[in-house]
Amino acid sequence: MAGLFDLITADDLCAKLDHDYRRVKAAPSDVFAAFDFIITAWHLLEWRHGGSEGKAKRDALFVQYPVLGLCEHLCVSGKHYEPTNPKHQSVQGTFRASAWARGVWAPGCWAKGAWQDGLVIELAGSAKEVLGDRLSMEQFADLVVKFWHGPGGCPAVRQSSGSAM
Repeated sequence: MAGLFDLITADDLCAKLDHDYRRVKAAPSDVFAAFDFIITAWHLLEWRHGGSEGKAKRDALFVQYPVLGLCEHLCVSGKHYEPTNPKHQSVQGTFRASAWARGVWAPGCWAKGAWQDGLVIELAGSAKEVLGDRLSMEQFADLVVKFWHGPGGCPAVRQSSGSAM
């Protein structure tokens, strides 16, 4: 089997990243959109530079661009709840910055944006030295997309819905 449904090339996964990015920007407190974006952002490295022949390129990009360390650490944390590999030193933690606990108010009770509600990544290690103490999910997504559409090698943004490539 090659790929999954319409996701059969690395460029298709780039289009998925763009789709997930638009979801994050539209709803920055949506943890499901954040999860999808993070998983895609990390695995793009393997899709664009796959196999043993791509390992040197993956390693070089990983060293040069701290945002990839963040992608990996967040991806592994999201999929496995706790990274056990000692190389994961980019993230101190994640939290929801919100004026109220989830579920206190009924959905739609307040106008969108009336209360602060966002996802925040606390940085550690070299990521903290380069990028600061923390990033909002939106800031992180902006950095990731800038990387993938620059040195990461994704083509220009494609408007794909996921239902017809």
